[in-house]
Amino acid sequence: MKKFLLLMLLIAAGSVPLKAQTLNYIASASTTALTLQQPASQARRVEFPQGGRAGASVYCAGAQSATVKWNGTAATATAGTVVLVPPNTTPSTSTVWTGSNVGAGTTAVVAQVAAGATIAFDLGWFRMGASGTGFNITIATSGTCTITFLWSERQ
Repeated sequence: MKKFLLLMLLIAAGSVPLKAQTLNYIASASTTALTLQQPASQARRVEFPQGGRAGASVYCAGAQSATVKWNGTAATATAGTVVLVPPNTTPSTSTVWTGSNVGAGTTAVVAQVAAGATIAFDLGWFRMGASGTGFNITIATSGTCTITFLWSERQ
C-alpha cells in the first residue's frame, strides 16, 4: 500500500511520466486542395500511419494530377471538418482547410490519378511537432477530387 501511495504521489508531482495518449482523426473533402495545419500554439505531435499504410488518399472521377507539399504559407480560407476516430473524444489541435489557399511550400511528390481511380500516399515519413500555422501538409489536385487524410496526434 505504501508503494502504491508513493507511486501515485510521484505521478501527481509529474516525476513519473504517463504513457502518451494517441488520438486518431480523419478529414475528407471533395476539393482541389486539402491542408492539415498545426495551430499557432499548443500543438500536439502529428503522425501518419507507418509500415506502408496510407496516411492520405485521393479519388478522382476524371484523370488529374495530385501534388503533396508541406510547410507552405498558412492556409486561412474555408475551414474543413475533422472527424474523431472512436473511441477518441478529444478534439484535434490541428485544423483542416478545404479549397486551401496555402502557400507554395516544398513539393514532395506529384502523382497522376487515372479517371475513376484512388491512389494512396504513404505519409509515414512525415511528422509535425512544432506549433505555428506555417507547419502544414497539403494535397492539391488539378481538378476536383476527394482528398482524405488519416493522422494521429500524441498528447
